[in-house]
Amino acid sequence: MIKYLKAIYSSLLKSKRELNNQLFGHKNYHKFVVVSQSRTGSTLLMALLNNHDNIICEGELFKNLDGKSCKQIWDNFFKNKPKKIQQVGFKLFYTHPLKGDQSVWEFIENDKRITVVHLVRKNWLRVLLSQKIGLKTKLWTENINRPHQISTEEKKVEISIKECEEAFEKAAFNEQKTRERFSGHPFLEVTYEDLSDDSDRIIQQITNVFNLNYQKVKANNKKQNSEPLEDLIINYNQLKENFQGTKWEYLFLNQ
Repeated sequence: MIKYLKAIYSSLLKSKRELNNQLFGHKNYHKFVVVSQSRTGSTLLMALLNNHDNIICEGELFKNLDGKSCKQIWDNFFKNKPKKIQQVGFKLFYTHPLKGDQSVWEFIENDKRITVVHLVRKNWLRVLLSQKIGLKTKLWTENINRPHQISTEEKKVEISIKECEEAFEKAAFNEQKTRERFSGHPFLEVTYEDLSDDSDRIIQQITNVFNLNYQKVKANNKKQNSEPLEDLIINYNQLKENFQGTKWEYLFLNQ
């Protein structure tokens, strides 16, 4: 019963916000999109951006279309927003939408005013590892106030050589394609490593591109799977030996 009442209350608040925006809001804001792949810190970046007074950043709006067209989702999202909001955007993975209408990419590509924040992670082995651990544990995010009580042993996974090769090639292709595709846009590429090490500097870079005043923002997200690679990948030594002398060797040296 309590859960039901909370749902009703939440729905009423949402309706009230939408009505206020419709009556007193505006569309004179700028649009942006965070383009990335999973396990590169996009949830952290989204949380940080949302803590800026003048930014709205939504999640994976175009992951599953649920029978809607990209235009329907686009138009429904880019409606009137509160007057203080100056930048409105969302995150979009290389693989989105998972199926169906793909025109969201054309919307972005055709509007050169949209700012593209390209979030990448230098070590693609870490990306693949994090994806595998997430699939195993079903734990995709972590909060500093509610840390997961999961051991390194429980997180250990095995990764095949073929999985590595396919993941590395796909990441290289998607990153370069994104750089080329949106070269005519306001474009900023940031790395997961820099975001993790110095989020203040990265947020300052982004707000500069957005033409906004810098605000110090924080998020409660906690870094996951920070153990050495050899402690998390069961067959790490086999993989390292296999890729020695190849173009992917550096991924096993730069942890």
